[in-house]
Amino acid sequence: MTKSKEPNKYEQILCWVFDKHHSAGAKKIPWDREVLNDAADALKLPRVKNLGDIPYTYRFRRDMPAAINATAPSGTEWIIRGAGIGKYRFDLIPQQVPIVPNPLLAVTKIPDATPEIIAASALGDEQALLAKVRYNRLIDIFLGVTAYSLQNHLRTTTAEIGQVEVDEIYVAVDRYGRQFVLPVQAKGGNDRLGITQVEQDMAAAAEKWPEMICRNVSVQFARGGLIALFDLTVQDDRVVIRREAHYKLVPSSDISHQDLASYQLAADPDDA
Repeated sequence: MTKSKEPNKYEQILCWVFDKHHSAGAKKIPWDREVLNDAADALKLPRVKNLGDIPYTYRFRRDMPAAINATAPSGTEWIIRGAGIGKYRFDLIPQQVPIVPNPLLAVTKIPDATPEIIAASALGDEQALLAKVRYNRLIDIFLGVTAYSLQNHLRTTTAEIGQVEVDEIYVAVDRYGRQFVLPVQAKGGNDRLGITQVEQDMAAAAEKWPEMICRNVSVQFARGGLIALFDLTVQDDRVVIRREAHYKLVPSSDISHQDLASYQLAADPDDA
């Protein structure tokens, strides 16, 4: 008989916090970061040095423990939202649909402008992905704007959420003179794109650049080395896709006359 897998330390601690604060019918459950130490002590587990890593893990990297989501009514799930500096909240929301690349979407070939030294030296999937997006101006191509990378790995705070981290911030302008702030999240490995990521990007953009239009962009490696870009927003407590496109970086010689003809047919008449 296969022995069931024991919950890891993070999961045990988070479940203790949930059980401690949950009551029947509750949809919002606030709690403070320091209660994670209380949980470790009560469970006779070693305290976690970086307490913030526990909520971070279940906001962005792992599914919520099954024991917590088992309490959610059908069609709903629990998430963790930031609620201020060192403060969090379990929120009951409609069940989310994973944001993953659509395998049926057409692919656009782009001449690869990534410097070879960058491609050879990038550390990790996320850094390689951000570099390819930046050097090939995929944000400009995807959104139809002129975009500039403003800052990598922005760490800031917002009044309502607390600490916010964004992989890269772009600013942009379009042909009408409209100005945009573009939070970009690169997802690879075990990282998961969820509603809290999009919400925190929107909150940071609204607080730091209130005069600019915010467009949330997620970039992911897809099948066969494709790069998938998503323009995302939140509607009715769900992350939704406004636009998705897939690009393949290739040598110019790999772009055929047939490819170019198909792109001409697919182009927006206003862009001619």
